[in-house]
Amino acid sequence: MKNASDTGRRRPSTFPTGAFVVIVAVVCVGLAVSAGYDFVRLTRLRVEYLRNSAAQIVSNMDSQARGPRRSDPDFWQSLFAESIGVRGSEVAFEAVFDESGQVVASQGDRFAPAFAATPGFVRSQGTELYLYDLPLRTGMGPGAGMSMGHRMAPRLLRIGLYASTADFIRWQALVHLAINGVAVVTLFFLSRYFLRTLNRFLQLKAREDSERHLAALGSMAATLAHEIRNPLGAMKGLTQLAQEDLPAEHRMQSLMSTVVSEAERLEHLATDLLTFARPRDPQIGRFDFVQLLSAVKAGLRPKLDAARIDLEILPGADALMIESDENGVRQILLNVLLNAVESMPAGGSITVRMRRDDKARVLVAEIDDTGPGLSGKDPEELFQPFATTKAKGTGLGLPISRQIAERLGGTLNLADRPGGGARSTLRLPLKIR
Repeated sequence: MKNASDTGRRRPSTFPTGAFVVIVAVVCVGLAVSAGYDFVRLTRLRVEYLRNSAAQIVSNMDSQARGPRRSDPDFWQSLFAESIGVRGSEVAFEAVFDESGQVVASQGDRFAPAFAATPGFVRSQGTELYLYDLPLRTGMGPGAGMSMGHRMAPRLLRIGLYASTADFIRWQALVHLAINGVAVVTLFFLSRYFLRTLNRFLQLKAREDSERHLAALGSMAATLAHEIRNPLGAMKGLTQLAQEDLPAEHRMQSLMSTVVSEAERLEHLATDLLTFARPRDPQIGRFDFVQLLSAVKAGLRPKLDAARIDLEILPGADALMIESDENGVRQILLNVLLNAVESMPAGGSITVRMRRDDKARVLVAEIDDTGPGLSGKDPEELFQPFATTKAKGTGLGLPISRQIAERLGGTLNLADRPGGGARSTLRLPLKIR
């Protein structure tokens, strides 16, 4: 059978959250990079599609313009009219230029501002066009290029395609980008949901294991505490009677005082064991939390003065009404404050801050001390039974306090304070439903 120290060292199962987050982040980055690469690749494919389409059209026209008619503007005009008549949904304009850059023949003159534009994507008349040029070789001897008194030497064939003819590739790129974006967002939220669900499961599993072990421990502890408390009471009572019969200066008085104090300590431990093993049913009522805290402070005044510790309650003496178990809350505050006092043997200060969280409908009390803090310990270990850093502590004060807080629908947590020391945070519902 495992002893109490084994139970105190028991830690809940953990999931490698850090590694999981890194893997998900790498996958998300990979999807994002893949989406960007696909978008760039499909964008380039769109340009290649338009370039190949334009190259095929001008190559066909170049192959038809052979011989002397190559220098005939009327031939080019008819060729352009025929081409646009067949490919009007694809071709916006066609034009041929002489060596001086003058237009010899053209079709689609409403896009004339784009005739002299730089090859590539341009916008003309509110329409996006893709311009492609093909240099022409005349292949004629001297005197060629004379037609109807006009010196003509066609040197450049330009075609303007509607860029929208390749929009299906652009839409494909956008769809791929959107799908990858949705995949990244979905993976992020699914991972977050998975981690939250898994952590909740692990917490419940750890609590179930802890409750199972604590139930066995509690049953044994309750039996032992009940059997031990009665003999301890008899020992303490008989020793005190013997002290009364002896002179005050008798040498046995100090030894008997030690027996009485140790019996009281064991009796206190037995009482704590019974409280932890058999918690009483809460008695729900309405009371002022500030007034209760002030009463606890007054009861601790001798200990506070002896330890040279200043206890300050903020924000003043305003009433803060809650509906809960007054005795249970009193015990929580007493245990937490005693824990803070005992952590500062050389003196210090304790500050209690209270506030209402009306959105969550809870009371939040933060108890800060200027002691050594947790010293790198896992705060959950300190809520295990018998886990204590004090020489004479029972290790049951914090576990009992958390047990009461959870039975009242609240929480009790312990952490290092940013400015040094420890911070105990108690959350209690303003009203027990």
